[in-house]
This record gives sequence, C-alpha cells and structure tokens, in this order.
Amino acid sequence: MKRIFTALFFSMALMAWPTMAQDIDESYVFMDEDGNIIENGATVVRNVVEPYDDVSSVIYSGLSVLNLAGSNDEIKMHYVIKRIDNGTYQICFPTTCNMQTAPGEYETGTGKPMSDLQDIQSEWFPTAEGECVVDLTIELFTKQGLFPPTYVHKAFGPSITLRFVNGTIEPETIPGDVNGDKEVNISDINALIDIILSGAEFSKPADVNNDNEIGISDVNALIDMILIAA
Repeated sequence: MKRIFTALFFSMALMAWPTMAQDIDESYVFMDEDGNIIENGATVVRNVVEPYDDVSSVIYSGLSVLNLAGSNDEIKMHYVIKRIDNGTYQICFPTTCNMQTAPGEYETGTGKPMSDLQDIQSEWFPTAEGECVVDLTIELFTKQGLFPPTYVHKAFGPSITLRFVNGTIEPETIPGDVNGDKEVNISDINALIDIILSGAEFSKPADVNNDNEIGISDVNALIDMILIAA
C-alpha cells in the first residue's frame, strides 16, 4: 500500500511540475581560478580565509564566467542564499554590486559582460566560524527598445552551489541522498516518505529544503531535484 501511495504521489508531482520553456544555454560556463570549467550542478567549496583590511576577513570564490559562443545577449545572476551563519555575502556582476546578510532569493543587475571572460566578485565576509551556502544561476536576456529598455528572458545558463566555510569542514553530504548510497533517485523518495510516516529521526540530506523540518515540502523538493537532473 505504501508503494502505491509513493507512486501516486510521484505521478501527481510530475503533473504539477511547471514546464521549463527554456533549456540550459550552453554558451556560458562557470570557471574556477585555475581556468577549469565547473560542471553544471557542481558544488564549489572555499575555505581559505584571507585578511581584507585591518578589521575584517574574506573568503573569495575565485569564480568567473566564460562566454563560449561570443553571444551578445545581456545576462544577470539569480542567486539563492540557503545558509549564512554570520557576516555578509557580496556579489558584483556584471557591473553592479549587491551585499546580503540573510537567506533569501536575489538577483544581480542585467548587462553585458565586459569581455568573454568576466570575473565574478563573489565573496563572503565572515564575522565568526560558520558557513555561507549560495546557489548561483546565470540567466540570459535579450534587450528590446531603448526608451525605456525592456528585457525578454531567453534562457537559463548553468547553476552551481558555492559553499564558503570558516572553520572545520564537516563531511560533505549530498542533499536528497536520504538512504546514503551517494545517489539521488526514486529510492530516496521512498526512504523520505518512510521517515515522514514513521516519525523516525532524520539526517541532514533528508532536509532537502533546509528548513530544519521534514515534510511533504521536502518530498516535492526532492522530486524537483530528480526531474532537473534527469
């Protein structure tokens, strides 16, 4: 009976999943400070704390964006701060800078990169030990009209996760890997539903949406992860 419930729940979630009108645009990629392309969906861990001035410290992401196709489209970054224990996260791209101190959903200004290889001033200014976890996604737009200009969403670019760590690095866990087999698939949905129904103690990967609770919202978030990766 439980398996029937799981299959029915998964089918209903599939129907509710919004249709993505745009595919991932492969003309842009993230690059690390060594010039290596960062795969879509990868996690970049940064834990080197450097002095910024006489009173503060900083952890740099070392990221840049490479325009592979020479596209003239204007772009911006959409970012979600999932965790920020303390301090301030800053991102400057393409020419505007934003600083945030709380979890939430944000975006940078829209504009053309100044060159095919555009540095991202993405960094965390910690005030104590802790973490800052940020999801970054490139979004592409075409500009229409001049007075006033309007922007039409064209496509999504790659997405990555930035994990800034000030202090001891905890063993990395895979969000959504509820059964601990280092993979995220339908078996994790069944494991998560078992935890919800039984009221058993849950591990960090089971809290898919990072709200410190386990419920149907985590099942929906896990289904979303599996569909995006498919």
